Amino acid sequence: MKARLFGALAKLDPRLLLMLMFFAIGLVAYEGWYLALRKPFLAYQKVVAARATLGATLSGSADAPGEVPRLAAELLGLLDRLAGELRLPAADDEMVASLMTELERSAKTDGVVLIGIRPGARRRVLSFEEASFEISAQGKYIPLGHWLMGFEQTLSRRATVSEFTMKSIDEGRQVALTVRLALYRALPAPGAGS
Repeated sequence: MKARLFGALAKLDPRLLLMLMFFAIGLVAYEGWYLALRKPFLAYQKVVAARATLGATLSGSADAPGEVPRLAAELLGLLDRLAGELRLPAADDEMVASLMTELERSAKTDGVVLIGIRPGARRRVLSFEEASFEISAQGKYIPLGHWLMGFEQTLSRRATVSEFTMKSIDEGRQVALTVRLALYRALPAPGAGS
């Protein structure tokens, strides 16, 4: 059997024999890679990637102790700003007067007539007090829309519009607007003095 095999191989062109040998070596190398070496190599790549990520995280956290005072100061500044934005007068009359002054000023700027403000119920929402108001105004459609869009600047970020209704009046030349507005202020933390 061996003699026949060697005889058949001897009859082949040496270049073809060399090509068959390279093909067989390549096939064995590919199978070895695919079956034996691929999984450990992928696992190694994951370990290298995880190490690089951890190294970047640890090198970034070296500055963390130095950032704590800066972050604490930034937090205090934000808390002061939030407290200032959410501070509403305690009495309903003062709150309505303050709100009416701010809204009247912005309404005049936008060409809107402020008809009235009626205070609604107050309620607790998480750690905030919500005071609702019903606001009535008249004007042309575009100025009313502009006035509504300016609420964030007029009332800072302490107010939200929970609902609104628009009706055409004066034969379509004017629009009546009724807005339900909710203002929020932070409640003192339990156990905090005054």
